Amino acid sequence: MAGGKKLLTIFGATGNQGGSIIDVVLASPELSTKYALRGITRDPSSAKSQALASQGVDMVQADLNDVASLQKAMQGAHGAFGVTDFWAVMSKEVEFQQGRNLFEAAKAAGVEHYVWSSLPWAEKLTGGVLRHVDHFDSKAMVEEYVEANKGEMVVSYYMPAMFLTMIKTLVKAVDGTPMLSVPFPSDSIAWPLVDFRGDGGKYVMGLFEAGQKANGAKVNAVSTWTTPKEIVATLGKAAGKEVVYNPVSAEVFGGFFPEAIRAELVETLRLVGEYSYYGKGAEKEQAEHDRWLVAGATKISLEQWMAKNGPWTF
Repeated sequence: MAGGKKLLTIFGATGNQGGSIIDVVLASPELSTKYALRGITRDPSSAKSQALASQGVDMVQADLNDVASLQKAMQGAHGAFGVTDFWAVMSKEVEFQQGRNLFEAAKAAGVEHYVWSSLPWAEKLTGGVLRHVDHFDSKAMVEEYVEANKGEMVVSYYMPAMFLTMIKTLVKAVDGTPMLSVPFPSDSIAWPLVDFRGDGGKYVMGLFEAGQKANGAKVNAVSTWTTPKEIVATLGKAAGKEVVYNPVSAEVFGGFFPEAIRAELVETLRLVGEYSYYGKGAEKEQAEHDRWLVAGATKISLEQWMAKNGPWTF
């Protein structure tokens, strides 16, 4: 407790996942009276850290490779949100170890409710077809480890969909025509996307608010289930210019990216196109996941996100 409030330790506080949680609490008078915030960052002196500190967030330095620093960062916290960044280390083994470090530190510090930013286990979900989606599988491995070792701790799993910002990466102009070029078998596949900064924290705070009821919960955080066909139509309307859906082979798609990340990205998109990211039919169950949204929360629509993130130039 911090001044009568429950203390939440938020990793990735200056990033989008942790930052979204902090945004939700600071914007809600009700949540702000119940929770105090401690933000964890690599550099408390950075401009982003100082901006959060000026809003009352206790900014603390910690290292994901140093369990002692992690335990100190979580000391006295009722809840903690843990997140790792595969792309910063480019190693499934290193990310798995960092995830273990976070959990072990939380457990040692006496954290009552831990929320882990996880993802589906792609290799298992696809029956071994997709074996290179390391940034999913490493987080799922941590989840499996946590479930086996959490004891009396309440643990929940936040499972963010593909980020809506990926649209900006995937839509490129070819001979002056904007194209969504992806290795999908159809323009009507179910594609989950999330506004991670705007909507992500609403799910995480809903889990913290639920407490014991959220023990073991795995929540698919999705702002909108859409299709390639709907994306190009909506984007075209927002941009005032026709956007074309351009299905390509996995080989052609892979050629858009450096070799070091090619297999990872190709299989990530295949996970969407062939398995709907969370598994076939997951879109039909989204209402059950949205029950975990914090009270009063609404999610952004595809149209709203497009309008908010314009103007669109290609």
